[in-house]
Amino acid sequence: MLSLDEYVGIRELASQGIGVSDIAKQLGIDRKTVRKYLQGNAAPPARKGREHSKRLLDVHEDYLRMRMAQGCTNGEVLLREIRERGYTGGYTMMRLFLKPLRQEQGWRPEIRWEGPPGLYAQADWGHFVAQLPDGSKMKLYVFVLTLVYSRVMYAEWTTGMDMATLERCHEHALDYLGGVPKFIVYDRLKTVVLGEDERGETRFHPAFADFAGCYGFALKATPPRWPKGKGKVENGVKYVRRNFWQGLVSMAGVDDLNNRCRKWLDEVANPRIHGTTGRVPFEMLKEEGLLPLPLAKPYPINPAVLRTVSRDCLFSYRGCQYSLPPEWAGKTVWVRPISNDRVVVSSGGQVITEQALEPVLKRTVINEAHYASLRGRARPKVITPMPRIEPSSLEVERRSLTVYQALLEVGL
Repeated sequence: MLSLDEYVGIRELASQGIGVSDIAKQLGIDRKTVRKYLQGNAAPPARKGREHSKRLLDVHEDYLRMRMAQGCTNGEVLLREIRERGYTGGYTMMRLFLKPLRQEQGWRPEIRWEGPPGLYAQADWGHFVAQLPDGSKMKLYVFVLTLVYSRVMYAEWTTGMDMATLERCHEHALDYLGGVPKFIVYDRLKTVVLGEDERGETRFHPAFADFAGCYGFALKATPPRWPKGKGKVENGVKYVRRNFWQGLVSMAGVDDLNNRCRKWLDEVANPRIHGTTGRVPFEMLKEEGLLPLPLAKPYPINPAVLRTVSRDCLFSYRGCQYSLPPEWAGKTVWVRPISNDRVVVSSGGQVITEQALEPVLKRTVINEAHYASLRGRARPKVITPMPRIEPSSLEVERRSLTVYQALLEVGL
């Protein structure tokens, strides 16, 4: 017999314009049964089943409210979780039960989050599709960084979101702003956030953490599925889409797009009176008090690799080994090419060395100055090995096989 959950599900899906076959597939019911209940040829199941399901859900209401407050709104996930806690009802009744809770959650009062001058910025990507003159389409991405206090924003268009592109966009953004905020907040970008450790602490990508250390800003990540944690930059991406992107008639390429976007930032976005603050972002920028840009030359943005320095103060790279000062033995360092024949070795924002690459494979390149502090140490004693005895000098006693046969008989 059809349950009340299934009956309600049929009626609700039908009201959304879903056909009989699709309803049957979603609910796992025969098409004839679906058609019978939609045509009114069968009476709905008794309502006591619905009241029973509601009573089953009442005991899980506090848990569902807590999970929704944490950002989990996926009905299938919630169903799986409460079934592990003992719920035996169906999905449709749970979805109906959640509907008023979702409405409460959507209109829950919140405190507007603002930041003092110079403290926070938010960064994110926006995704776009451009129609080319030949009719083909091209994916484009816009990097947006917004200062929380002044709302000054920077935007840059790219064709990718890899680590090198992300770092380059940050350099251009901080140069445009004329300084560095103390914290930059990110969503769960894979190039920034790797996940959480066993204690629930955020694990940041070590390559990007090294970049942030060089520029002097700290990384912050929003909780999972919590877009309101970076609402300023979310609104910035929307503003780029609605104001700049919709005003484009054509473009000659990414460089042309960035030139026009820079003009839009200087003449439209940042000189306007902001709708929330009621002030001009460029004027408020003077109050930010950003940290100065720390680098005399740009950070070497190239794909970097992580290497562990051996006990004899060597690290390997592209088939050769190179020395480092002894204080780096046993530690990990970043090796980043800055040209075809030179690399920079760094750790935690500190440049350890810059050196030429050895063109011949299987070479070990030693800088004698790296070992200067080790030269005066006492050398370990060398143990002289025992002299080898040649087989020809050994005398082996020979016995008759009858001796061994007698031993076996004694053993028996």
